[in-house]
Formats: sequence, C-alpha cells, structure tokens
Amino acid sequence: MTSPYHHGDLKSTLLAYALEQMEGAGLDGLSMREMAKAVGVSHTAAYRHFADKQALLDAMAEQGFEALRQASSEAIAAAQGSPDRLLASGLAYVQFGRQHPRQLAHMFGAAARATAPPRLRAVAADLFNDLQTLVAEGQQHGSFRTGDPRALAHACWAMVHGLALLQGGHLLGQPPGVGAEIGSPTAAPLSPDHAASQQTRAALQVLMQGLLAPLQLPPDS
Repeated sequence: MTSPYHHGDLKSTLLAYALEQMEGAGLDGLSMREMAKAVGVSHTAAYRHFADKQALLDAMAEQGFEALRQASSEAIAAAQGSPDRLLASGLAYVQFGRQHPRQLAHMFGAAARATAPPRLRAVAADLFNDLQTLVAEGQQHGSFRTGDPRALAHACWAMVHGLALLQGGHLLGQPPGVGAEIGSPTAAPLSPDHAASQQTRAALQVLMQGLLAPLQLPPDS
C-alpha cells in the first residue's frame, strides 16, 4: 500500500500559489496539473484536496471572504462608537480591494454562481450580515437615522464595494496629495497607498453624513 504524500499543508500551499497567480497573470490557462507541478507535488496529491479546479477556485473565494471579514473585525475592534466602527470597517474593506483587486472580483463572482457551494454562499452572506449588524447597533444607540437597517446597509455596501473596485482597478485617477502633503509644502510626501486611504476616508465621510441621525433641537420657548 502506498503511503500518503506529505507536503506540510498542501491545501494551503496550493491556495497560496493559486492566489499569487490570480493577482498576476491570472488562472484562466492554468490547470490543476500545472499548479501541482509548480508547488512540487503530483497532480494526484493535489486532487486529494480539491476534486477539480472549480473546487480550488471556490475555496479561494471562501478564503477571501474569511480574510476580508477578519480584516474588518480587527478594524472594528480598534474603534469606538458606531460611526467610527462603521467607518473603520469600510476603510478595511476598501484597503482589501485595493490590495487584492482580482481576488475581490473573483470572490463575488464565485459566490453568485448558481452552483456555488452552500458554505461559500454562507460566508459571503456573513459579510453583509456583519454590516447590517453594525448599522442596526448604530440605530439602537441613536447614532444612525431610523429606517430599514437592511436598506441602509445595502447603501453602505454599494458605496464601499464600488470604491474598492474603482481603487483596485486604478479607475479613480491619482488621489490628490500624492507627492506632497496637502496644504503643507514642507511635510513629507504622501505614499500612493496613504493618499488612496485619504481619498477613501473622504468619500466614506460623505456616506456617514447621510447615515447619521438628524440632530434633535429643543423646541423654541
């Protein structure tokens, strides 16, 4: 009887290699056999972890959703108050999309397939549920306007996801401030990533202004 092939965590190795290729040349022309060869195993060993290439692609999408949720959770934990928590979550989301543009597009494309595995659909839904929970908590604390929290969460998600795709695809142009701190000619230049973060923050603050509960003024005496 042949002993099983040992390669440490081969599943994680294949996922990491596939992600690297996706963000580079893409995976369209890459077969499971070629990926297995690239990481130094037989294609038989690779198929022990993934039934076919589509199973690998689905696992990549699931891993991406989990990574995005983790980044968002860490950002939320470091913020205080519903507005800042929602803003932190949005900034983390856009940063993920800026750093992993092809992975983000793949994640949602894979989850939207009619034949997507239930686990992939569930982790994708969890991402939106986290956002809806943030909105509902803000409403309970009086920070956000009243209304259907799901509808408000949809508006937030649409803007954040749009920003992530636009910045990831370099479609918003050069953010203002690249090469020089705005209004301060003697300050150190901003990096493109820092400038993009400022651009994201400015856009999300516009969203937040529309989401905040109206100020309740006392009646005239």
